[in-house]
This record gives sequence, structure tokens and C-alpha cells, in this order.
Amino acid sequence: MIQLKNTVDNPKGICAYLLFEEDYEEKQQSSLFTELKNKDVFSGKKDSFYTTSFIEDHELKTICLLGLGKRKELTEEALRMAVAKATKQANKLKERELTFFLDQVFMKDKWIRAIGEGLTLAQYAFDKYLSDKKEKTLDNIVLAIPAAPSFKDALDEGIFLGAMTIEARELTNEPGDVVTPVYLANKAKELGKGAGFSTTVYDKKAIEKLKMNAFLAVASGSSFEPVLIVMEYTGNTDGETLGLVGKGITFDTGGLSLKPANSMSTMQGDMGGAASVLTAMGAIAEQKLPINVTAVIAACDNAVSGKSYRPNDILTSRSGKTIFVANTDAEGRLTLIDAVDYILTEKKVDYIVDIATLTGAAEIALGQKIAPTVTNDEAFYKKLKKASKVTGERTWELPHDEDYLELIKSPYADLTNSGGRFAGTITAGLFVGAVVGETPWIHIDIAGPSWAEKDTGYFSKGATGFGTRLLYQLAKEMSNG
Repeated sequence: MIQLKNTVDNPKGICAYLLFEEDYEEKQQSSLFTELKNKDVFSGKKDSFYTTSFIEDHELKTICLLGLGKRKELTEEALRMAVAKATKQANKLKERELTFFLDQVFMKDKWIRAIGEGLTLAQYAFDKYLSDKKEKTLDNIVLAIPAAPSFKDALDEGIFLGAMTIEARELTNEPGDVVTPVYLANKAKELGKGAGFSTTVYDKKAIEKLKMNAFLAVASGSSFEPVLIVMEYTGNTDGETLGLVGKGITFDTGGLSLKPANSMSTMQGDMGGAASVLTAMGAIAEQKLPINVTAVIAACDNAVSGKSYRPNDILTSRSGKTIFVANTDAEGRLTLIDAVDYILTEKKVDYIVDIATLTGAAEIALGQKIAPTVTNDEAFYKKLKKASKVTGERTWELPHDEDYLELIKSPYADLTNSGGRFAGTITAGLFVGAVVGETPWIHIDIAGPSWAEKDTGYFSKGATGFGTRLLYQLAKEMSNG
């Protein structure tokens, strides 16, 4: 439980303090910090962290100091990471209660929402299949802050967004034999029923009628039937519609262009884009944002069998563009190009964002913390960048350079699904964008930040849920005009 209180007279468990570099000297004048005077153990610098226990008034007290850096440079992300450290430390020390004493500087909705997100996300670990789980003792967190009741809505929003991101993490972490295309479809129906958006699921025969041949080619080698999941939310009958498309490859072997074994170990996570779209839809609808959103997931399994599509096949996509298959492991863009064409031509959306774990080149270029993007509309991208600053899910724009279109041309078809080793993230984005025309569009490649190699801050090893809060915040920014 996370709760707000104006004051806490006799706190139990750990007492946590969020401190800036500038005010740490002032805090040292308090008797609470006597033991730390003249000790070089904490500075207030960003990411600094110190826990100590001592006797005061005949009672054992434990305090946790969390550095935020310079006051003027405070960000939501710094707050999320700081409170997450205290949460994990409380569980490590087997404490049941944790109280944060917050100064007036934190009396803003945006800070309280960020704290709610960080506290919620830090308590997740994918441990459902472990017989011997790590004990989580922490069950009561208090935010002590003046005028506490006025921040309830902000805290509730933060806790809710943290929970939806955890839902995305859970979906992405689950094995591919659990989260199949049909499982994803059922999850969308379940979430839509509770949150308030409609869900339509198209089976293989219906997909064939929609002429989504590139999508169907990717699905051809698997015993798991593909599905097209279409989710629709109406929050403003007179407004424009935001279109979201998530890559939903529930497991990626690479197909006949088979991946090495060690490259397959996290490929249940190749539907991270779909998980973020699905949960963002749940968040948008549950929070009743005044915007219209349509989301599409072309869900399938890229497997190997005698029916698998092959290198050198030539496919006719839904748009009519023909595609030379240079590599069956460049499958995500094949599903996306059909899904993007569908959402544009059938649903007539006004804006499109596609999000996908698409290229290893993205991870090589920007690492595991930043998602590269490609866009055809700078004004639209500015809204995403603003949303990114709020959620801490960082993006970086790569050039939408038409010179690179030459790399995805084929002498045998209109397009090739692999442009070679140069500018791989850009060419993958341009391939998907080949059907968007003038519609404002952003492609987000989350191959890097969708997965955490180790526990750090509010992340646990495994799926991060990158994109859930980002897409929600984008919709919120757009609904605010």
C-alpha cells in the first residue's frame, strides 16, 4: 500500500529523505544526521545513496538518504530511480514499512506521479516460475508531505501507470508457448472490457481476405495461428484519431534465416512493442483521456517448418507493394508494413506511431537506454519528445533521409526487407514508412531499451515495459492540444 499523509509522528521501519546537493548542509544541522557529520559517505549528488542505523531516544532508527543532484536539474526520472532504491533497500533489510519525508519542493503533481511510478515499478520481478522466491516484506509506504490529500489523483495516476507497465513487462517476459498470438488477443479483450475500449480479433481466414500477405508469410511456419488485433477507444467524437501499431512476434527463431542459439534466448520479448501498445490502450481508456485512439497488433510466431517462407520469396503486401525477402529474420517490418497500411486505409487515422523491437543496429547505435526514431513530421515528433521527457523513456531522432531509400530497393521487387549492414535502423524504419504517405508518422525502435540485463533502479532483469507510459503520455499531450 502507498499512502499520503500530512505528517508522521512515530514512523516505523525506514525513514527516507530525498536530498539535493544544495540543502544537504542544512539537513546536517538536524540531530537526525549527527552521525553523518564530518563523514564523507553521502553528497546529495544524483544517484548517491546511503543507509545507516543508529540509536535515538532509546530506539533503533534506520534512515535512507537519496541524492537528487542539483535542485534546478530535478527530473521525474531522477525521482523514480531514487525512490526505487529505497524500496529495494527496504525489502533487502526485511522492513515492512518505509516513510518518505518530502519537502515543499515536491508539492507538484508531476513529482508525486513520478514517485508513484517509481515505487510501483521497483517492486516487480518476474519470479512466478521460481519455487524459491525472494521474500518481499515491504507492505506499507507512506509519503509524508504538506497538503497530502491534494496529491491523491497524481499519486493514483502514477501507481496505475506503474501497474500497467508491469502488465507489459509480464506479457513480454512470459515464454512464447504461453503468450501465443491467441493469448495476446484474449488479453486485449480482457483489458478492453475492463478499461473501456472495443476489441476486434481477425483470424487467419479474415487476414487472408484483408490481403495482408507479408504478415501471413511470417506466420506461415508456425503451428500457432496468426491474429490481427484491432482496439478502438473514443474519447472525443469530434477529434482526430491517433493510430498505434505494435510489433507482435510472440517468438522469433529467425525463420529459415535461423538465429544462433544465444541470440534466441530473449526472443519471447519480440512482442515488446505489442505489449506496450496493448497496455497503453488500457491506460488511455481507463484514465478516460479526451482523444480517439485506434491500435493494431499483427500477432504471429516466426517459426521454422516445411511451410516457412523462404529467402528469395517475393511477397505482395497489402498496399500492393511487392517485397523481395532477403532475410526471414527481418520479419517484424513485414508484419508492420501490412498493419500500418491497414490502420491507415481501413481506420483512417490522422497520426501513426509504430513501436517495435526491430533491429540489432538500434542497440549497437544507442545502447540499451535510448530508442532511436524515424519520422516524417517534426511537429508530431516534438510531442513525442515532450512526452519522453515526462516519462524518462528516452528517444533520439535519426534522419528520414530519402537517399537511404536506395538501400531498400530490389531489382526483383519494389522493396527488399533487408537493406544490408549500413544504416540498418533507418532503412528498417523507412521500409515501414513506405506506405504512410503524408500522414504524420513516427517509428520507434525499442530493441535496446525494451530489455534490462540486470536489476537497477526501478528496473528488474528482463522486460522493461518501455513504451507503455510513453504512448500514454503522448496521447495525453495530444489531448491537451
